[in-house]
Amino acid sequence: MPPYQLLLAEALVGAAAISSLALFFAHSQQRKIRLPTTQDTSLVDDVNQDDPFNVTKPEDFIDGEPIDEDAFWFKMRNRKLLLVLLSAAILVLEGVSLGWSAYPDARNVLAEHIFRTTFGLYVGLLVLRSVGQSTTDRHSESVIHITALTFFSSVLHFGVAILPSSDSISSHNLQAFPPLLAFWYSMTALYTLTFAIIATTPCGPPLHFFPSLIYSKKTIDDTTNKAYDNVCGLPGTSVIDYLFFRYVTRVVQLGTSVSVEIGDLPILPATMRATYQFFRMRTNLRANPLKPGWDLAWRLISVNKLAFTAEILLAVAAAPMWFGSPFFVRKLIAYLEDDPDRLDQGWGWVYALGQFASLIIVTQLNSQMWYFATSVIQMRLRTQLNTILFAKTLVRKDVVSSGTSTSNEKDDTKSTTTNGEDKEKGEEENEFSSKSQVMTLMTTDVDRVAEFSYHLFAIADSPVEIVVGTLLLYSMLGVSCFIGLAVICLFLPLNHLAGKIVISTQDNLMKARDERVSLMNEILGGIRMLKFMAWERSFEKRVMKVRERELKYQKLNYKIEVVFAALWEASPLIVTLVSFWHFAVWRQQALTPSIAFTSMMVFNEMRFAMNALPETFINLLQVHVSLMRIGKYLQLTEVAPVPPLSAAPAINTIAVQSATITWPHDRSADSSAASTPRHKFMLVDLALKFPEGQLSLVCGKLGSGKTLLLLALLGEADILTGQVICPHSPPDALASFADQKVTQEEWVVPGVCAYVPQAAWLRNASIQDNILFGLPLDEERYHKTLEICALISDLKILEDGDQSEIGERGVNLSGGQKARVSLARAVYSRASVLLLDDVLSAVDAHTAHHIYSKCIKGELMHGRTVILVSHHVQLCLSGAAYVVALDNGQVLFAGEREAFEASPVKGTLVQTMGGVGKKQGTASTSKNPSVPGNHSPVSTLVQDDVEPDPISETSSTVINEPQVNLERKAPRKVVEDEKRAVGRVSRDVWKLYVKSCGAYGYWVWFLSILVLGALCPVAENWWLKTWSGSSTEEADTKGPVYYIVIYGAVTLTGVLISTYRYFVLYNGSIHASTVLYQQLLETVLFAQIRFHDTVSRGRLLNRFGKDFEGVDSRLADHFGRSLIFAFSFVVTIVSVTFAGGIPFLIAIIILGFIYYDVSKDYGQAARDMRRLDSVARSPLYSIYGETIAGAPILRAFGASSKFMRDMLRYVDTNINPNYWQWAVNRWLSARFDLLSAVTVGVTGCIAVSTPTISAALAGFALSFAGGMTFTLLFLVRRFVGLEQSMVALERIKEYSELQREPPEYIEPRPPASWPDRGGVKCENLIIRYAPELPDVLHNLNFEVHPGEKVGILGRTGSGKSTLALSFFRFVEATEGCITIDGLDISKMGLSDLRSKLTIIPQDPTILSGTVRSTLDVFDEYGDAEIFEALRRVHLIPSNADDIVEIDGVAVNVNVFRNLESPVSEGGENFSTGEKQLLCMARAILKRSKVLVMDEATASVDYATDELIGKTIREEFANSTILTIAHRLRTVIDYDRVMLLDQGKIVEFDRKLTKTFSPAVLLCDPSSQFYGLCEATGENEFAMLKNLAGV
Repeated sequence: MPPYQLLLAEALVGAAAISSLALFFAHSQQRKIRLPTTQDTSLVDDVNQDDPFNVTKPEDFIDGEPIDEDAFWFKMRNRKLLLVLLSAAILVLEGVSLGWSAYPDARNVLAEHIFRTTFGLYVGLLVLRSVGQSTTDRHSESVIHITALTFFSSVLHFGVAILPSSDSISSHNLQAFPPLLAFWYSMTALYTLTFAIIATTPCGPPLHFFPSLIYSKKTIDDTTNKAYDNVCGLPGTSVIDYLFFRYVTRVVQLGTSVSVEIGDLPILPATMRATYQFFRMRTNLRANPLKPGWDLAWRLISVNKLAFTAEILLAVAAAPMWFGSPFFVRKLIAYLEDDPDRLDQGWGWVYALGQFASLIIVTQLNSQMWYFATSVIQMRLRTQLNTILFAKTLVRKDVVSSGTSTSNEKDDTKSTTTNGEDKEKGEEENEFSSKSQVMTLMTTDVDRVAEFSYHLFAIADSPVEIVVGTLLLYSMLGVSCFIGLAVICLFLPLNHLAGKIVISTQDNLMKARDERVSLMNEILGGIRMLKFMAWERSFEKRVMKVRERELKYQKLNYKIEVVFAALWEASPLIVTLVSFWHFAVWRQQALTPSIAFTSMMVFNEMRFAMNALPETFINLLQVHVSLMRIGKYLQLTEVAPVPPLSAAPAINTIAVQSATITWPHDRSADSSAASTPRHKFMLVDLALKFPEGQLSLVCGKLGSGKTLLLLALLGEADILTGQVICPHSPPDALASFADQKVTQEEWVVPGVCAYVPQAAWLRNASIQDNILFGLPLDEERYHKTLEICALISDLKILEDGDQSEIGERGVNLSGGQKARVSLARAVYSRASVLLLDDVLSAVDAHTAHHIYSKCIKGELMHGRTVILVSHHVQLCLSGAAYVVALDNGQVLFAGEREAFEASPVKGTLVQTMGGVGKKQGTASTSKNPSVPGNHSPVSTLVQDDVEPDPISETSSTVINEPQVNLERKAPRKVVEDEKRAVGRVSRDVWKLYVKSCGAYGYWVWFLSILVLGALCPVAENWWLKTWSGSSTEEADTKGPVYYIVIYGAVTLTGVLISTYRYFVLYNGSIHASTVLYQQLLETVLFAQIRFHDTVSRGRLLNRFGKDFEGVDSRLADHFGRSLIFAFSFVVTIVSVTFAGGIPFLIAIIILGFIYYDVSKDYGQAARDMRRLDSVARSPLYSIYGETIAGAPILRAFGASSKFMRDMLRYVDTNINPNYWQWAVNRWLSARFDLLSAVTVGVTGCIAVSTPTISAALAGFALSFAGGMTFTLLFLVRRFVGLEQSMVALERIKEYSELQREPPEYIEPRPPASWPDRGGVKCENLIIRYAPELPDVLHNLNFEVHPGEKVGILGRTGSGKSTLALSFFRFVEATEGCITIDGLDISKMGLSDLRSKLTIIPQDPTILSGTVRSTLDVFDEYGDAEIFEALRRVHLIPSNADDIVEIDGVAVNVNVFRNLESPVSEGGENFSTGEKQLLCMARAILKRSKVLVMDEATASVDYATDELIGKTIREEFANSTILTIAHRLRTVIDYDRVMLLDQGKIVEFDRKLTKTFSPAVLLCDPSSQFYGLCEATGENEFAMLKNLAGV
């Protein structure tokens, strides 16, 4: 009878007791939770009922619907009945044994059998209880308990069976009762069989979840894997499958198909999905507000406490087990030394199997711990932080756009102390003042916090390891180990130093990276302007300068890392040296092989713990910085919450009561909230009351505060005194309307707003989606909306009609089309209050007239309150019930229309040149009897149903050609879907990286260092062997000092070499980063403009940001370590074969095949997951970008909740591949760990059973067998990590090989003075956008005299923009040529051409910085010249009486008087009109001979426009001007006008006479120009005649 029976029985009863207690507690907890359900839910409801961001639905809390549930439970019942039979058999055997043991001889055995029978009975009862269970929770609980108990029993039985017997009682029992032994082994077999059946029993049925609930339609359409059980197997997996990650196998197998899509991957269980995580985090944050400091960290820990606890407990359990393997190796070697002939193999088997078991246990614990760290905690943290940051962005006051100023402090000489404080405050505010900084928060900072989860376990694991390791060392080295460990304490201060240095360099690196990304963001946003101005090279230099600084910090970071790594690498070696020295020299002890090698093993094991702590400490500091930033952002000022529509009766009153209003200003850091911010623009003391259900007009000069007034009504501005009353849309308004079907009468909802900003904000979606904006489609209303917003004709021209996709930021629409789609969204909406900011300026006169009469005064606006900001005072006055006129922040007039008509204010806003203003109102059309409208020849150009579009645009090259065939096909994508490579990373990518790192010399040097580094450990071990194996005489003669000195020299040389190889590696890496970035930047800057129109900015930024961050900081590491592990592996194999001969080589080859097979599947799956992860990130970044840019618009429409839900959908799409990427990693680890344990176990068993293997050889083989598998695992993982990092390089390479524009310079270059006259000639010009597309311009022939002013008119699609673009060669001539001053422009370099011409585009682009840097980008002009230019465009008035004072402090000071005034990102702190004038000022400074103006003053009031017109005539008197115009006033006094229609010239004179001057054409009623002018309305027509002098 095997020994230790009583112990075994006691252990079994203990296990049963623990199990029953666990069950009892679980059930009492459930009861506790279940009783007060109503109360509980009401508590949660209280927190969430008034939360419009509570976007969860019931289905968000379920894993999925069970598939064929009845069949599953039937199968389970049969399985459990089989288990009942097995349990019964065990009980019968136990009963019989109990009977035997009742003999008087067997007193000692009775207690043991009673215990065992009790255990058998308990297991039987659990099995019996489980038969009737058919709910997943109860069933899985039973399965887990029975599995644990039967496993424990099987292992104990097996362990006891192999222990050598020294127990006399058991041998006595065996003779007394022969059947007992047979019973005993039968029970062992039965328990093992029960365990095998229950451990493979699934815990729940397969599940199905409707993909449409979490994925977008596109993701679902791309799915190729149509399996119905589409939920991750985790909730229903069996215990064994859970432990070995078998549920991941189906994902690994997907990797073998051609390409994997996100929809093919199993859907994650409910607790891993975004909605659930957001719900928990939001509930926590709403229960009590966030406090500064560590509060956010505590919140994250409390929300995820179970997962964190699991990770820590697993780490603590695994820590001492790491020493299990060395412990058994030492015992095994000692056994082999004592019993070389293997006379008694008992204990040998115990040690060999013990080592195998300890490896299995520690790797299992480790696997589960890593699973929690990477797949659970990391995913949850990332999701929770991203979603709450997004929710915050939806309610945060938009301080970004107001561009707070700190640089103005220079002028303020009042006091130096407040100045310093102000600066600090300003810096804090400015931390998130640019959109890219908010993006960095949502990407880099969140990632850093989430990734801390896999450093966290070191906090628990390292101390335990250090304690256990120290005890082991003490048992071998005695006091000497403490001397060694004391040395470690000397290294601890370095930690603190390291932390400080790392944090500061990391901070600098992040700042430089932020700066580069925001500069890139601006450059890509203003790429058209850069190309028009030929500024690519200068900006390339500017970016590379920042990049150089960033890489300098990256290099510093690398150096610090390497130096500290070297110190930490050296510390265990120094400790070992000191310990050995004390042991051998000081205490004169003999250093035997077992002590030397085992203590080396333990010191090495402890090296991890000692290194991990400082690294974790540094990481913790970095995470602290990120959490502080996130916390600070979460505490920024929010807009006032809006109650739901049902909560309060809707107010429709819109009034402003003695209010002083300023741009939003984040005052969360401010002590006095109501302090007047200096140098801020303010609306002072307004008192207005807008009439309900009618049109109100807000007018005023440029920069007078009209937009600020609208923002104040929307609740977006800061109200310093007084109050503003206006209804606001609740955040969930759109979401609540999404499913409602209502009649036209009920369509308009009181209290809901809509807002049309001056710069249209459009989503990257179809035109229809942009207009509907989440509302259901009402065909009739929709078509009426298109009609009144004059979009019908545009949709006819666009190939896909209203399904045409709008590119990012609306690149493929003209300015007018963007404005009208934006207006259509508001008209279609269910809002009762519409705030329209300057919607008429981007369209031509006729369209403006149409929109005003049919839309703003049309039936869809009936009964809605409309507040319109416009410069078209003449046009809009007739229908306005209330008029507000502003000037520099003060009200000039507010009252009824009649009063306004009579007041002198009107004259200042609609005046014309030269005092004609007085007569102009009375002038009438009677002088020139006109042809009746219906016979007008203009009908070819302007028909009622076909609206001409903004006669405009250089805005895009993505022109959609008119299509003849009317068959509908899938809409064309403007923004192409992101490509992702499939299969292995191609050879070219590897070649590119190798080449970028350095030339041949570099690689020869690097590889030789690597080989040296790999040989160092061999030298160390060889010397240890020599030392410990030396004979006593030899040791005595040489003395221990000799050995210690050489050992020290060898080890420290090793440390130096391994440190140096990293220096070499990182130098190459920095070189590669520089070269690759320059390549990508240059290619993207010089790419054809069509590329920029078809590729979303988010995608390009992803390349420049995330992908490059990977190349800078991770690629080199993976690359170097892959090589290091590869060399190390080769050296190991050579050493083992050298020592162990052929048998080991054969074993290695067989195992090699198995390893290769596993890692091949893994590599493919891991690569696919990584690629999917990269692709799924872009839409997420895009929605971040769209939301950060459009937050005020989303709030105005009440679209916040809808966007929140959309974002959660994108997050789910993104975390899915990310989760599987980690799971596939764990899958590989589980298999490699098992193989590793088997390898070591088999090696041990061979050693025990083969007497010819000596102890030393066995020890050598065992240590290498363990080491080799770890090396292999890390090699595979690093190599796959390398391949994944190479994916980033692959994406960079894709954009580094774009087709470029023609060369910058072509010899011979044009003379420096060219063009000196400005004569333009077009001969037979034919242009088409691509060889397969039809012509856009047909055979144009015209000539423009030097110094002539020509207006170009025509309806949308007539080719005006194409003509303008062709002067700058954005589109190349197919036939014919354009010559300027006799030189053919197609024969010169682009930089020469573009730098000599000037265009003032319709979409003004200015870069951030100061007013000076915007106007004079390259410091070419003096202050006097810049001020003069600003005066010429009337941004600085000639008189200085525009200063308003409050409490002696000047407010609304003209910012243009100070050239250091800040310009925020994209110039958002200026109105569109001001930006257009800044572009004009830039043109005045440049003084080209040829000037192209594309609707350059559309957003400027008429009075200023007239002044500008005068300026242009004076400043550019000697230049040739070509103007594309909507306002006929702009070109009415030009020398000639050209009318284009469908790419042909309709009216223009080829002979250079004045026959086609506007004045002549206005006298000819048959001319088309006459028809155009007449269509503007009676008053305007009279005015035009007046201006033309007719």
